[in-house]
Amino acid sequence: MNDIVHVDRERTRAELEKKLPPKTRRFQLDEIPGVMRSRLGWPVAAALMDRWFRGAGFAMPDTIKSGQRHLIDLNSAQLEENTVTMQWALGFARVRTAVSVLQAQWNSPAGIQRLQGQATLQAMGQTRPWRFGDLNQPAKVLDDTCQVNRLKVGRFGDPMDDFYGAMGEATLKIAVSGLVTPKGRGKAAIAIDELAFYLRDAYDFNDDSFLSQPLGFWGPRGVERVPRSALDIPVKEQWMYADADDASRQSYLVQNRHFRQWRALHGRGGDFMIVSDVHRVRLPFPTRLEW
Repeated sequence: MNDIVHVDRERTRAELEKKLPPKTRRFQLDEIPGVMRSRLGWPVAAALMDRWFRGAGFAMPDTIKSGQRHLIDLNSAQLEENTVTMQWALGFARVRTAVSVLQAQWNSPAGIQRLQGQATLQAMGQTRPWRFGDLNQPAKVLDDTCQVNRLKVGRFGDPMDDFYGAMGEATLKIAVSGLVTPKGRGKAAIAIDELAFYLRDAYDFNDDSFLSQPLGFWGPRGVERVPRSALDIPVKEQWMYADADDASRQSYLVQNRHFRQWRALHGRGGDFMIVSDVHRVRLPFPTRLEW
């Protein structure tokens, strides 16, 4: 009798499965870089996220993110300096605007104070004119030696483009170079004749509050700000009863916490700092300052 019941149950299950749509694998978190690259045309955002997924599991401490540890002291696993270029960044209007604003306002009281402090530290008893700021150095060196001011660029609500996917909200920094003429007794004049701009950002998925930051609603067809579904993005393989076309229309909520869950599950997912290359601007007339 039990054998007959078992056979009937198997037959019923088989008949029900025939009536269901085919099983299709759900879109997963680590497929987002592929969508960035192939569907959205975001090569830089895709490269940075690919790096995060490939990296050994590493949660960035505040000492690195806040700048207490200098960029030049970070190893290659903690610092990405080859993917983001200023040529790429200047293709976005908000970056060009930020560069123009910072170029016009870099010599604010705070900027002059920082310049004076760095120049005084580096003077080391110089009595002859000397050059402050070697802009041939990479940005991680300029950050320590001749960076004098900065400006936030990007915000939540910006167009969802490659810069938004790669950097989101970043810091645009400016370094300067010029001829210093000592005036005796700790006084000096400087003629700034060249500026250098670069971007700095932290690539991590930490949250500062109890609410996890939303990163959009992602699926095989791209990303949206407005949800079509409240489903969380899978961080491991899941299946659904749907044909491939229906499955491709499904989107999933993505938050910072999902990346942390993925890291805990897979043992990979490495946070890192980003610094761009340097965009240099030669001034037609030097900016002269004295202290």
